[in-house]
Amino acid sequence: MKKLILVVLIQIATIQLFSQGYKIEIKIKGIKNQQVILGVHKGENLIPVDTTQTDANSYGIFKKNKKLTPGMYLIYLPNRTYFDVIIGDDQTFLIENDTTNLYKNLKISNSIEGEIFVDYQKFLMEQTEKMNKLNEQYKTEKDETKKKEIEEQMNKISQNYEEKYNSIVNQHPEMFFTKFLKATRDIKVPTEITDRTQQYYYYKNHYFDNFDLSDISLLYTPIYDNKIDTYFDKVEAPVPDSINRAIDFMLNKAQANSDLYQYLLIKLYNKYAKSQLMISENIFVHIADIYVEKATWSPDSFRNELKTKIIRKKNCLIGNTAQNMKLFVLPNDTLKINELRLPLEEMKNKGLEIEKDKTRTFDQKLPELSALIAEFLSHFPTDTELKNVQAKYIILWFISPTCSHCIEETPKFYDQFNKVLKDKGVIVLSILLEANTDNWNSFSDTYSKWFDFIIKHKMLAKGWYNLSNPFDNYRFKYDISSSPVLYLLDKDKKIIAKRIGYDQAVEIILDLEKPQDQQ
Repeated sequence: MKKLILVVLIQIATIQLFSQGYKIEIKIKGIKNQQVILGVHKGENLIPVDTTQTDANSYGIFKKNKKLTPGMYLIYLPNRTYFDVIIGDDQTFLIENDTTNLYKNLKISNSIEGEIFVDYQKFLMEQTEKMNKLNEQYKTEKDETKKKEIEEQMNKISQNYEEKYNSIVNQHPEMFFTKFLKATRDIKVPTEITDRTQQYYYYKNHYFDNFDLSDISLLYTPIYDNKIDTYFDKVEAPVPDSINRAIDFMLNKAQANSDLYQYLLIKLYNKYAKSQLMISENIFVHIADIYVEKATWSPDSFRNELKTKIIRKKNCLIGNTAQNMKLFVLPNDTLKINELRLPLEEMKNKGLEIEKDKTRTFDQKLPELSALIAEFLSHFPTDTELKNVQAKYIILWFISPTCSHCIEETPKFYDQFNKVLKDKGVIVLSILLEANTDNWNSFSDTYSKWFDFIIKHKMLAKGWYNLSNPFDNYRFKYDISSSPVLYLLDKDKKIIAKRIGYDQAVEIILDLEKPQDQQ
């Protein structure tokens, strides 16, 4: 008796396990003894899920004991063509097709949802063909009465679309295909809202009404990525705080499913890590902060590297107050600049003597070398701090005299400053970026070339200042890895723009200087 009960329980468990899986039979005319792939749309990608080998009768079967996540799947054929199928909760059915026309010959049996999907696909094809013909007739028709008749026929087709959509949505509200159809529909702003600003806010606030951000099945469709990207690229205002709030909202919804959350977080991280938009860094840092804490699937090495990157970038985000710097100001006089060459040479010779000392490590020699630099800087007539610089606009222009791009662009920028910006309340702080204190020949050579460069191009106009301080870590404070780098600040030292060309900085300042009614 106990053995009988055990056998019955095993049979019940086996039936339950199989009922939780999928069994999708295929019969595709023209595909004999070949491998066929079951795949799924995942955002913009096509992901293989299962394979089967058809027999001499073009029959094959996909079967596993674990159910598929509902979504839009595809049958991928050896000739690299494919056709879509909807898979909902019912995952035991037959697909029949013919390679002569994969869309017109598609048939699904034993699945109400699959049959409705096929019927809707064929309905769309028929209506689209009719609409295309009417459009062509309308373009060539000269008679206004007949054109009106064509318009009425076109309106009727639009009504047909709406009626077909409503019939599916109303009769099968719980079906996945219904959720998918609704998710493809754009939001309609009520006609009683006539103000354009109110129309925009209504559309933005209701953008995801038909699109459930917590439903992973929508990820397994070709519309997911486009829906998300369209919102950020065309709907949401290009303001970091607004975009960050939207990101938090979406990720909070996506937490209903760990796979969905991971996909969306990585998607948004990559989107703004690669973006060329000036505001993207603020958004990237916001996402990366979340990523570091919650992306437990990422290697520790990557997350630790990201933490360091975030710290650097947080120092200098648009809208933040620029990091303070102490700066030694080069004289705006050729003779006085040349007078600095003697203490520079003396510092170099003393530094080389200290370097030759093999009895001490570099760290042991560092205090003495630093004292030499401090002595050299004491010959600069003035020094200042960024926080004490007063101007309507301040441009930080980080350069190196050994950088070919800096050498090419700086004189052009200086010319633009004199022609356009000089009388607009703009001050340029042209800051020497490189000074290698580990190598005294290199250190002195950099300063010497800097002097030569400034004198050659006569960059000594009032409002343009040449500055340096090898003790200040500009690269860390302003996240600099190449040169030249430009930061545009307002009178309160808030960062207006960064990492842009000087021509763009000129455009921004001129735009800000326009009367309010012209902006």
